Amino acid sequence: MSRLSWRAACALVAAAGSLAAAGPASAKTLDIVIAGDSYSSGVGGSGSNYGGTCLRNHNTWGEVYGNLVRAKGLTVNVNNVACGGAVVKDLDGQIPAVTPQTDLVLLTIGGNDVGFANIVIQCFAPVISDPGRCKSAVDSGKSKVNGVQTAALQRLNTLKARLRPGGKVVVASYPYLANPNNYILSTIFGQKYNAGAGARELGDLGDQAVLNAAATANSQAGYPLVTFVKTKDRFVGHEPNQDPYADNPARWVNEFDLAGPYHPNDLGYKAMAEATLAAAGPGFDFGVSQ
Repeated sequence: MSRLSWRAACALVAAAGSLAAAGPASAKTLDIVIAGDSYSSGVGGSGSNYGGTCLRNHNTWGEVYGNLVRAKGLTVNVNNVACGGAVVKDLDGQIPAVTPQTDLVLLTIGGNDVGFANIVIQCFAPVISDPGRCKSAVDSGKSKVNGVQTAALQRLNTLKARLRPGGKVVVASYPYLANPNNYILSTIFGQKYNAGAGARELGDLGDQAVLNAAATANSQAGYPLVTFVKTKDRFVGHEPNQDPYADNPARWVNEFDLAGPYHPNDLGYKAMAEATLAAAGPGFDFGVSQ
């Protein structure tokens, strides 16, 4: 055999070894369950809704994340059991979808527990928003944050018990309901309230509650069971305009002029999916099942 032929043969053997090593990875399957509320079911997306009153949508961030992972060579199975209007206790009815074959749970939860819909109506709805009612709604939400943290921790521990060994949970934050500009509601009687600042502060408190629950769950699990994905930074400049008589043309969150008000549009869900990919990885990091 000539020197050239010998080198060619060695190259073929090396290439064959590389292909053999890559083979099992291509056979891996990432099994995902999407759980939680309307921000996970996909309310606001442009696709057709399914799942009855749960208003699931294939453009939701969990399904978009699955598509991003597929593009990296993994087979991905996605089961969306999230439901619009869900509160933390409703996870009890969704968790049975998680099995010992589930690698990853994606969810958003807690917004409805603190009164998301009422805050949007009282603070940002045209005609009917009111500074007193807005402040009361935001203050009520703040008072419930600690209870949401405790309830969420219980469900995170339940998820761990049902996931395959080493399976993980990703919790995504909600985008802000208002941009950083002050939005002062006022009445002719002189009553005033900074609705924009109040809503953003509640959003930060909610994020901290989830972070606290995740840290405790991870400590109890002995491994990083929960990854918290803070999506708010991705939405800078793309938040809704809280003034109901104006809009943000660069918004990634629907305003009152569109279906699914104060829920992400397709661009917003894509941004949440990309934030998840950046923070949690493409699935290989989850030690996916074969």
